[in-house]
Amino acid sequence: MNTAIYEAPCASIVDHIDNGILLLDPENCILTWNQFMARHSGIPSQDILGKNIFEVFPDLPKAWLELKLKSVRLLKNYSFIAWTQRPYLFAFNAKSQLIGDNLEFMFQDSTFFPVADPDNGTTGVCIVIRDVTEMVKANRQIEEMKDITQTLSSIANYDPLTGVFNRSHIEQLLNMEFTRARRYHSEFSIILFDIDYFKKVNDTYGHLAGDEVLKHICKTVSHHLRESDLFGRFGGEEFLIILPNASEDIAKTVSEKLRRIVESLTVSFNECDIRVTISQGLVTYQEETTDYLHMIHEADLAMYHSKKSGRNLASQFMLNKRCSITL
Repeated sequence: MNTAIYEAPCASIVDHIDNGILLLDPENCILTWNQFMARHSGIPSQDILGKNIFEVFPDLPKAWLELKLKSVRLLKNYSFIAWTQRPYLFAFNAKSQLIGDNLEFMFQDSTFFPVADPDNGTTGVCIVIRDVTEMVKANRQIEEMKDITQTLSSIANYDPLTGVFNRSHIEQLLNMEFTRARRYHSEFSIILFDIDYFKKVNDTYGHLAGDEVLKHICKTVSHHLRESDLFGRFGGEEFLIILPNASEDIAKTVSEKLRRIVESLTVSFNECDIRVTISQGLVTYQEETTDYLHMIHEADLAMYHSKKSGRNLASQFMLNKRCSITL
């Protein structure tokens, strides 16, 4: 079969394909330079054919690329370099330049494969350059949207002052935990606590000082909770803790630890040392409990019992006895 009649059409295909195609001989001189490469480099094929690629493009990563070309020739196998490994091989300008982070260059996927010369048995290397800038741009936009979504989620779910969950979200989480406990007959507990005489802190030291107290308490309490525990601001100086898989005894241990930690905490503000205590109400899930709002109501009653009994205490609501007892 006479293959010569196909040479011109093949050359036309190589020229018009929307990928860069260049062929290097064993000495890394350029044998093929298609229109994609000519257009993006600004160097027409007639001016570059026969020249050493490293002489024409001194900015190429020579040590790395020479080793890559050598390995392709020796192993006679394909090699692929994604833009995530090396953003680009040739510093071509992008069609639509991206702003910042050195994204003004075309992002490229590069494929290397050996090409044997049947006449002399030598092996050249063909490099195919694919422009993936638009894909990178789309990926960046997706990441930006994820960041925006995460920011909006933070705004929607977190208390801006203390950084813990806000009331709406902590109630949603409590409802989910309640539903899970009812379905799988598991146990969990909640702690509702209030800062004792917090109005006096605001009146004596100012509301900015009160804000510092809230932030310090939240930071301290968060540090001493388990990773699985959930902590949220339920009101002005009122907070709710969800303790998954926590029995009455575990809830008592946690509440006593938090009581002692807060009692020993000193908040410094404008050369004043502020100390506060907390009163807590504990409730453990029971099969008889109707819904999560009922648990909050019971925890509120227990917390009120702590305050009425002298503050800086933790009380537990006993469903079967319909009363609160001080721990």
